[in-house]
Amino acid sequence: MRNRFANMWKREEGVTLIELIAVLSLMSMILGIISTTIFFGFRSYNTVGVENRLREEGDILMSSIITELYVFAPDHVYPLANGTGFRMLHVTADGTEDPSDATTVRINAETGQLEIQKANVDYSKMADPYQSTKINGTIVQGLSSITLEGDTAGGFDYYTTGSINIKLALTLGTGTGTDGSQIELESRFGF
Repeated sequence: MRNRFANMWKREEGVTLIELIAVLSLMSMILGIISTTIFFGFRSYNTVGVENRLREEGDILMSSIITELYVFAPDHVYPLANGTGFRMLHVTADGTEDPSDATTVRINAETGQLEIQKANVDYSKMADPYQSTKINGTIVQGLSSITLEGDTAGGFDYYTTGSINIKLALTLGTGTGTDGSQIELESRFGF
């Protein structure tokens, strides 16, 4: 038995060129399929991770706005220009607005972040002049807006009740959809 194995190793026969080409082409096809599957899996995993991160950041922004709206409980709500946000005020007992107790919620076009500025806070002692809701992504200008719906009170330019329509387009990366990932979220809050 030992002789048979020893003789098998001593044979000087090899494989033909056709057998070698067939084996190499079959191996290259198998490796190509495996590498394509692995590459597609990593790419899909990354895309889903980025979308989940953007959706979480959108949820943070939406909850920041609704929390500020319900905690502040405004008497008057003014829309800002170009659908960039709104300003909330309380009314004193004699019916006048109290500008020292105003809060502004807006999308900052320069930084692409949501900012909440309160009038009764001394921002000179802070490094950031706004209480910003910082996210890793960026709010896309032109596709994002915060608008008000409802009836203005007695012909004035403020709302006492209505809904705030928030449309956010968030991007993560350097572009808007082509070389960066983007997601759009919409929500409405009543006040």
